[in-house]
Amino acid sequence: MDTTMAMARLTGTVEQQLLVAGGDPEVEAAARALLSALDPAIRQLAYDLAEQAAAEVTSQLPTHEVDVVLTDGEPTLRVRQVEGGEAASAGESLDARITLRLPPTLKELVESAAEERGESLNTWLVKTLSTRAGEGGRRRSRRVTGTIET
Repeated sequence: MDTTMAMARLTGTVEQQLLVAGGDPEVEAAARALLSALDPAIRQLAYDLAEQAAAEVTSQLPTHEVDVVLTDGEPTLRVRQVEGGEAASAGESLDARITLRLPPTLKELVESAAEERGESLNTWLVKTLSTRAGEGGRRRSRRVTGTIET
């Protein structure tokens, strides 16, 4: 993601509006101060959007993880395959059964998730549970690398 380009577009838009405002020096000074103050917020917004994108892609690729890393101060997505992320053993039969009691709202969410993926509820549950169980209870950690400029 290129936050520099986003900031340049915002600056250009504000400068255009300043021309419409008639060139009042106090208004121009206030606009420049506002732009300066917005730069860190825009960078944080870009990072937050990258985090959301990473979470969305990770949820749709059960055998992959997507991390957000800083490259030259800009958030970048890194995709990597997770070891042992296969849904079920290829030759294994699906005869085992369990009864699962869920709140109706959770059942609706699970059914919607399976439908969005174009999978049966059973297939979606097997893939999701296999992936999560394969993680062995590991917590996902977010690692940020790079430099901080002040």
